[in-house]
Amino acid sequence: MKILANDGIPEEVKNSLEKKGAEIVEVKVAHEQLVNYITKNAIDILIVKSDALLNKLMIDELKKLKVIVFSGTSINLELIDYIQFNGIKVIWAEESLSNATAEMVFAHLFSGCRFLQESNRNMPLEGDLSFKVLQNSYSNGIELSGKTLGVIGMNKAGKKVAQKALGLGMKVLYCDNSEPQIKTEFILPNEIRFKVALKHSDLDEVVEQAHFLSIHSKYYERYLLNNKHFDKAKQLIGVINCAYPEAINEVDLVDAVNDEQLFFAGIDRFEEEPHPAIQVLMQPAFSLSPNINAATDESRNLIWGEILNNLELLLKA
Repeated sequence: MKILANDGIPEEVKNSLEKKGAEIVEVKVAHEQLVNYITKNAIDILIVKSDALLNKLMIDELKKLKVIVFSGTSINLELIDYIQFNGIKVIWAEESLSNATAEMVFAHLFSGCRFLQESNRNMPLEGDLSFKVLQNSYSNGIELSGKTLGVIGMNKAGKKVAQKALGLGMKVLYCDNSEPQIKTEFILPNEIRFKVALKHSDLDEVVEQAHFLSIHSKYYERYLLNNKHFDKAKQLIGVINCAYPEAINEVDLVDAVNDEQLFFAGIDRFEEEPHPAIQVLMQPAFSLSPNINAATDESRNLIWGEILNNLELLLKA
């Protein structure tokens, strides 16, 4: 197979693929020339770092392309769904990125529950003169232990989130029709093991019972959470979106916080990304990060190993 590594490829990965019979082309092709280059040079597999080079119109023209590999840490789930719908296989390092995403979920959960997003803004400005005032303002935080986490969608990151939640003493509910039950043994990096048995619940039940919600859908779906769900919630404290833009209706989310239906939200993927709405950025109850949920030194070190394994299986087949 002929592989175009448009954003480069590690030498060891290149050597391994060439030993399996692949032809590697390392050329930086501009966006407007990519379709013509792939067609003219009979490229079978395209490797790109992110979705920036691609759009749906281009995918429509790449009928003969067999595989697209995303080698970066930022994933466009909507585009991946469209690529697969058009019969092109997608490879990305979902397992390698899953733990980083799960840890970011809990970074936002801890921040929101203990007012850290507000405290970090106000302590540099007022900490010297208003220490006691700030102390009183932020002294009614919430503990995660004993609370219920609802996981909407159970992709690989969702399973890592469930693992960490259980380790913190939380109850876990999840909604994912593709996985009616999860019966497995979680093995932690420190070799501690514990068995888990979870069953799928419908979305309304998860929303009604959960104190916190985190989205981890395997597929793109616009507005998985909106005011309809916030109105149904009985004890909801916070919601987290480290999944993809438009997973949550942010107008409804801002209203829910302003109306005190919600205590806080943690947002890493924004509806109007890369230019988030001002009312989202300025909401003091929101813990915010700029699409870095999967971006860690550790995840980057793992990405190419997972991609290589998947490509070698593909070449072998």
